Amino acid sequence: MVSCVVIEAENYDLKATIISFPLNLPMSTTATNSKRDTILNAAEHLFADSGFNGTTTRAIAKKAGVNIAMLSYYFGSKEMLLHAVIERFSEQLGSVFHNIENTYSDPAERLKHWILAYVDYIFDNPNHARIVYRHVSVSKNKDDIVKLVQEFNNVRNIVLDAINEGIKVGVFNQVDAQLAITSITAPVNAIVIEANVMRQRLNVKQPRGKLYPAEFRERVKAHMLQMYERLLLKSVSKSGASELAE
Repeated sequence: MVSCVVIEAENYDLKATIISFPLNLPMSTTATNSKRDTILNAAEHLFADSGFNGTTTRAIAKKAGVNIAMLSYYFGSKEMLLHAVIERFSEQLGSVFHNIENTYSDPAERLKHWILAYVDYIFDNPNHARIVYRHVSVSKNKDDIVKLVQEFNNVRNIVLDAINEGIKVGVFNQVDAQLAITSITAPVNAIVIEANVMRQRLNVKQPRGKLYPAEFRERVKAHMLQMYERLLLKSVSKSGASELAE
C-alpha cells in the first residue's frame, strides 16, 4: 500500500486525511479522468449558481458523489479547482477557434465564422460567462485576474491577429482591435448572464432545459453579424454612411 496525506479545506479550516492506494491495483487513466471530470462538472455548476465564495468543497464533493478528500487529491485546493474549470472552458473555445483559423484564410470570413461559433459556444456553455464574469467582478486577488487574462489571451489573440490582418490588407476599418473584440463578445455574454431579464424584456419563452429557444439564438447571430459588418467591414460601413447621407 502507498499512502499520501491530503489537506482538506472547508471554509478555511484545514484538516489532514490519509488516503491509500494498493500498489498492485494502480488507478486506471480512464477511471482517473472520469472522476476528475465528474468533480469538474459538479464544481462548474455550483460555481455558476452560487459563485466561488458561496460554494464549499463539501458541496462540490456531495454533488460529484465523491469523498471530499478526492478534491484535494485531484486539484489541491478550491482555487485550483476553479482555475481547472476555467482552463477547460479555454481549451474548448480554443479548439473551436483554431479549427476555424485553419479552415478560412480570409480574415473577414474567419471573423464571421468565429462570431457564429462564439454565439453557439456561449449558448451551449452558459456557465462559462456566468463563472468568469462573476469571479472577475468580485475577486480582489490580483493573481486570479492575471491567470484568467492569460488563460483567455490564447483565444483572444487568435481573433486579434485576424482583425489586425484585416486592417492591414484593407478589408477592415481602422479600429481599436482590442475594443472591437470586446464589442463583439460582451453583448453575447450579457445575453446569457442576464437571461432572466432578457427573456422578460423581449417576451421570449424559455424552453425546457435551455436558456433560449433555437430561433432566438439565430436572431442573436444575425444581430451580431450586422454589428460586426457595420463596425469592421469597409464596404458595408461606407455604404451605410452613404445611405445615412441620402
